[in-house]
Amino acid sequence: PAPEPEQITAPAPAPALPEAAPAVPPALIDHARKVATDHRTRTGTDIDTATLRARLGIPEDLAGAIVAQLA
Repeated sequence: PAPEPEQITAPAPAPALPEAAPAVPPALIDHARKVATDHRTRTGTDIDTATLRARLGIPEDLAGAIVAQLA
């Protein structure tokens, strides 16, 4: 008798790559650091993404990338 052919299955789809954090210019990091320091002085708490976004007038993903670098 002939050997049974090997069953070939399709590979599982590759997981989606995480979105790359937007590049943040060093000057913007410096400015954000000053804004965050001022916020901490006035409130006693670290600045959150939404507040930094509003203060700098930047998109949320960029604000999130900056807050992550400030931590």
